[in-house]
Amino acid sequence: MKSNYKAELDKLVQKKRNEIPTSFSENALDTIFATIEYTPHYVISIAKKFDDNSSLIPIIEGKRSFRETLIHLLNFEGLNYTTVYAAFLLDKPHVYPIHSERDFDKLNLFADFQLNDLIMAFCFERKKYINFLKSLKKKDWNRAMIEDGKAREETIYLMARRTAVHDFTHVQILKFQTNFLNE
Repeated sequence: MKSNYKAELDKLVQKKRNEIPTSFSENALDTIFATIEYTPHYVISIAKKFDDNSSLIPIIEGKRSFRETLIHLLNFEGLNYTTVYAAFLLDKPHVYPIHSERDFDKLNLFADFQLNDLIMAFCFERKKYINFLKSLKKKDWNRAMIEDGKAREETIYLMARRTAVHDFTHVQILKFQTNFLNE
């Protein structure tokens, strides 16, 4: 199972992508909210399997540890400040070509955080993001931003979709990996 979870993951992620089309709909929004609201609850429940030390050790050699996954999710959450919020506040802003892994990770924002601090930080950041998204009117979901090098304009809706698919992917990876703890 350890060696072939990637194929199963790819199938699950493609199914989720199909559930959330690239064009706005109320049904798609329901799926987005269900997905992004589930992630903090899952993180809290899975964190019970780890402490500060064990969270540093990858479950599967060569993959992220639980702590690294949490930091990755927090860094991804940070992109909302440079993309989605800017799209809401400004008219078609040019957003910085910042990547959660390559760029935000260099900032080392969470180096001294204990595991519980990371979990709380993620939950607080996600709550703010969900509050923001729930405050949007239908027309706001199509507010656009311009990312250099992209053929299409990104919208708040597309970024929320991206967050949902990203969350789903990492939750599934954690589910696969924590199943290996019991083997």
